[in-house]
Amino acid sequence: MEAVVFRGPEDFGLEEVETPKCPKGGVLIKVDAVGLCGSDVRTFSSGHFAVTPPYILGHEAAGEIVESDNENYPKGEKIVINPLVGLCGECYYCTHDLKNHCENKITLGTNLPGGYAQYTALPEDCCTDDTIVKVPDDFDLDLIPLAETTSSVYSVQEFARVKEGDDVVIMGAGPLGNLHSAIAKARGARKVIISEPSESRLEMAHRFESTDVFNNPKEEPLEKCVERETNGYGADVVIVACPVGAAQEQATHLVKPRGTVVLFGGLPKDNCHVSFDSNLIHYKELNVVGGFAYAPDVFAKAVELIVEKKIDATKFVTHIMPLKDIKEGIKAIKTGEAIKVVLKPWE
Repeated sequence: MEAVVFRGPEDFGLEEVETPKCPKGGVLIKVDAVGLCGSDVRTFSSGHFAVTPPYILGHEAAGEIVESDNENYPKGEKIVINPLVGLCGECYYCTHDLKNHCENKITLGTNLPGGYAQYTALPEDCCTDDTIVKVPDDFDLDLIPLAETTSSVYSVQEFARVKEGDDVVIMGAGPLGNLHSAIAKARGARKVIISEPSESRLEMAHRFESTDVFNNPKEEPLEKCVERETNGYGADVVIVACPVGAAQEQATHLVKPRGTVVLFGGLPKDNCHVSFDSNLIHYKELNVVGGFAYAPDVFAKAVELIVEKKIDATKFVTHIMPLKDIKEGIKAIKTGEAIKVVLKPWE
């Protein structure tokens, strides 16, 4: 089969490799569509501590079961794979409802060969209803790879308790920022304000009906915009969806008393320290929360949101291209031309 093989930082490309066999008790999946995730772009560029080259990355895979040794997942079913394919169920985190922090988790494309290939296989212990989520026959598989990112965003908004009537500010109009906008609106937010200094990204954000107010901080200070749009009270929730420390600090000034600041964009390891006015957190009684991955059952909820068109995936998937053109897809992501790139292994 053909697959993109990662051999080291900036060393990857399409190769002929051995097609995996259907494992005992497992399934063999023909990959019809796989999302190009920003985390994989970083791995292709700089490597990843958990990935030992040569390896097949790709964790946002959807396709069809073409061979099965598991009666619960028959041949012919259209499915999408939850990247969190295996949990031990025994470690401290698994037994304390913190499964996304499982000490022994198996992740597609990290420690199980991934979806940048024409086929991928799941062993028996990875074949669960949390891992293999069915997709209706009439739904376009090119759209469903968005489910993984949707899961992460939905999970942190659950944690932050975004609710009906909230005023929500999102800092950053990249793929994650726009997805935060869509999910906040789906959860009943009254007003969604998105702020982005890049004119091209802000212009692209206009394709999403979920955003009510678009702010370019180069033209109007975000503090002034939020004050006007919230009648001077501040936002209920501010989501920092960009890897900028100054934005994280600024968020504490934008939120109302007892509001919530969500730190969703990880900072570069060599510049990850941020100074806060701790009095703002203390006297405004703020909640400051982080968000990382999601619990296994959230993935099926994300698939449901996309299939039922509560999240319009057609607005997010801006580029569909053959797997062999993966480097063009990476370029489109890095330049901000693309919101979401989906790759096709059979084209």
